[in-house]
Amino acid sequence: MTQPSPKPSPRPQQPPVPPPNVVDWDFPGIDPKLMDEFEKGLGRAGNTLSANELHIRRALTRLDLDTSGLAALRELQNWISSKRPELRRRNETIQAVRLDWGPGSGPTSGLTAFDEGLYNKAANDPEVYAAAMALGETTRDGQITEKTLAALEKRITDPVFSTTLMYALGTRTFHDLLAKTTDPADDAKTQRLQAALGKALATASPRLSTAWRNELTADLSGRHYALSRALAHGTFDAAFLLDVARKIDAKIHQPLRSDEPAVVSPGAFRDSMVGVMTALARDPAAAQDFFTQDPTALKRYMTGLRVGDGKALSAALEAATLTFRDHDGSAEHPSRGYLSAKLTSELIHLESERIRAGEPPKITPTAVGNILAGYIADVSRVVSAGSDKTFGVFEGDYPLLPGRESWGSRFTTNDLRIVMERAFQDDEKAFLAVVGAETIWANKLIDHSASETAASGNVRLFNISASAVGEGFGFITSAAGIADIREGQERDEAQQRLLKLLMALVNTGLAIPQTAGWPITAGVTGAWTGLIEDAAKGNARDEAVAVANTSVEESRFLIHQLAVQAMLNHGLFGSADPPAKTHPWGSLSDLQPGQDPRTAPNNFLKDDGKTLMTLQEMLAATNAGGTPVAYDEYRMWVYHNDSSRTWLDIKRDLDIGFSGGFAKFQ
Repeated sequence: MTQPSPKPSPRPQQPPVPPPNVVDWDFPGIDPKLMDEFEKGLGRAGNTLSANELHIRRALTRLDLDTSGLAALRELQNWISSKRPELRRRNETIQAVRLDWGPGSGPTSGLTAFDEGLYNKAANDPEVYAAAMALGETTRDGQITEKTLAALEKRITDPVFSTTLMYALGTRTFHDLLAKTTDPADDAKTQRLQAALGKALATASPRLSTAWRNELTADLSGRHYALSRALAHGTFDAAFLLDVARKIDAKIHQPLRSDEPAVVSPGAFRDSMVGVMTALARDPAAAQDFFTQDPTALKRYMTGLRVGDGKALSAALEAATLTFRDHDGSAEHPSRGYLSAKLTSELIHLESERIRAGEPPKITPTAVGNILAGYIADVSRVVSAGSDKTFGVFEGDYPLLPGRESWGSRFTTNDLRIVMERAFQDDEKAFLAVVGAETIWANKLIDHSASETAASGNVRLFNISASAVGEGFGFITSAAGIADIREGQERDEAQQRLLKLLMALVNTGLAIPQTAGWPITAGVTGAWTGLIEDAAKGNARDEAVAVANTSVEESRFLIHQLAVQAMLNHGLFGSADPPAKTHPWGSLSDLQPGQDPRTAPNNFLKDDGKTLMTLQEMLAATNAGGTPVAYDEYRMWVYHNDSSRTWLDIKRDLDIGFSGGFAKFQ
């Protein structure tokens, strides 16, 4: 019996093959290749319509047919003309995402996601859109490519780009980006991103609306530290910076909420003003407004709140106190110079109170030295005339000088001594700044005394000026701990170093007044501290006399130099050519008949016959045996010369006044 054959099993059905290039209509994207073809196709269509419209119109007219429908062709041409640049712009945008802002920003072919909302926020700018897309990726994964970072760094100085980028990102995304830059804070790429974002914000700050700024600072919970770090980069619009600084300041004085995330650490929370102060230091007006418009601000920062290692706070206070010096306005309508002086008075008092209480200083010693140097006229006034009874602004002028001085600061000698002692102990640069400023002040007083003597023949003013100068040098060297060192007395290492610096000051003293203007303002002290430090690196005279010399001798020698130079400036030694008997060239030893004194090895004047060589230059002028003949000649002329009655009278008054003033602090 024949068995029926088994029924064949049905073939498995294959899934239908989708047609190529299926479009996902739920995915907004652009394929640059297709977009380019489409845009060019539209162009060809527009050209065809334009080329044939006239022919169609003529044909219809010959047939006496209605031509009104041709308006639709014209409208279509206009539409194509308007859309082609827009399509091209979108294509350029995708190309920027793919090519300019690094791998990972989008696929290399096919459809690329396109965010129409972001495109509108970016003002249809391809570079801004691409930057915002790439940075948006960073907020999600915390990573940024080198290419993206380099592209951002390249464009952040462009105000239009930076402003549009801020609006495209929005404040929330910007905060999210900044948060990514705080951990790990020591990563080089992270630091570069933080700097780039800060500089972009700074570039955009003058153009950002008040509404955007308010949104940026509306809720700083867990965000103020990262924002402060960003402020440390770039130079901001003053109004923008001041507003943001105040908002961060207000935030850090609020208690930390239980639900508030700690961005980095509790220490970072306390240091959230470091970046703010760094930014304020770059804008002296904003720094001054921050500390003066809120009458509690300075005291809060000087008595309580920690601001890192104090360098940023110190820089901001230097900018606020030293940049603006004037005698404009009044107490009722204070100028910036008035506010500078008022702030300085309060600052020195608060710092003194901290040190008296056993607290570490808030301000770096270098900043203390620079600020006191800027107000050296007030230091001299208080040292000579006694402590001011109130704090604030000294409104008078210095009676020994003509004209108006800048608004001064009121101090007490006790506050000055305490602050100086600590600053000089902690950093010798503070001593150099103040003693260098005293040299400039001394030169100013002595030069005016010489001017008065030249005009009236009266040398009395030299005595008064010398007394003030002696008191100033005595007070400063006393605060440095070197005023009362006697001959043969053993010195510690710090005293030896400070005395050597004082001798270096004497060596370069005549150069200092030439390098500084008046009043002494921010950034000026470096002009002479460098000179003095260079002079102290090694000098035969320093090594030879360091054991025997005292501060009073060095200071007196410097005052004599300044006085001789002032007298030369005002012609009190007579003519240089031909040399008068009272002129240094008129009594130069070993000068041969007819010899030009400029060629003499022991000449201590420069070629103009009215400018002293610095002590360094004199010491370098030696004979064949290495003897410093110019220096020796100068000393003999100053201390054993009777050719100038005027000089003898002036030197007598200088010595009496200086010794009496210096002795007050020995």
